[in-house]
Amino acid sequence: MKSNLSIQSVLAKFDKNLDGIIKEDIPVLKKIKKHVITSGGKRIRPFSHYLFCQFLNVKDVSWLDVGSVAELIHAASLLHDDVVDNAPIRRGKPTIGSLFGNKTAILAGDYLLACGISRLNSIGNPELMEIFSQVLKDLSVSELLQMEWEKNPKISLKVYDSIIYGKTASLFGVCTESAAILANKSKKERALIRDFGVRLGKLFQKKDDCLDYFVDSSASGKEFLKDFKNGLYTYPVLVLRDHLGLIEKRKLESVFKKEERTAVDETYILGLMESKKISEKLHKELSAEKNYLLGFLNQFPGSAERQLFTEQLDRLT
Repeated sequence: MKSNLSIQSVLAKFDKNLDGIIKEDIPVLKKIKKHVITSGGKRIRPFSHYLFCQFLNVKDVSWLDVGSVAELIHAASLLHDDVVDNAPIRRGKPTIGSLFGNKTAILAGDYLLACGISRLNSIGNPELMEIFSQVLKDLSVSELLQMEWEKNPKISLKVYDSIIYGKTASLFGVCTESAAILANKSKKERALIRDFGVRLGKLFQKKDDCLDYFVDSSASGKEFLKDFKNGLYTYPVLVLRDHLGLIEKRKLESVFKKEERTAVDETYILGLMESKKISEKLHKELSAEKNYLLGFLNQFPGSAERQLFTEQLDRLT
């Protein structure tokens, strides 16, 4: 059964609010503001915040600002990421860096963060300020970790987990925990609800990593094997490595050490993934995590919101 709740009607509220939060003082900021609001993003972070506010019966009207700030932090992190990655395209559109230059993209990201923090500060809730400030720290630390480790053959699953926690999961956790704060829940309840968001964020990132190896570009919207071509040690590769013998591990490492990976290398990595049944193993793992999250949601009364969240989770695995 499909939910009758309109995602677009909720997202339209966030977009309108973002338009009011981002104050453009000069022409280039006006263009960047338009770029952010019409970027085509899923708005999954503010939408998760909205849904948990519904589950927890939040009456505080600040939910719209809180969800919008989460999206601004995400948007700013993408601007910065695109500069670090020297990416010309994001979601099928030219990046701010390619349009206006990397210096402008960095300053624009900083400006979005400033707009978000200013709006958050106006709410006057120290607990919200505390958890969002920690997210900004987590984002910076994870980016530094990623730069240090993503092409290092010694990267471990523990390091990878630290990277995706700061890069993705921490903000997801704040989106759900902030709903619990607005609902005046206890610290114990807040921790459980935050954990849901963190686990959702990690699932989201792992699934995104899997798209690179197991889903065609036409279905995923991403360039097939892009991470592999860039020599990045993402989740499927780390899981694969744990299923290889010493000689196979050395060969795998030699492929990733190359300046560029060829069509032969692509055939090699896809053959390894298939022979070790990595796709099946990861599908089983992600499905088990999804089932945990679904079980968590089932503690809340049946509603259009819960049905919608369930549908979104189904899309992840």
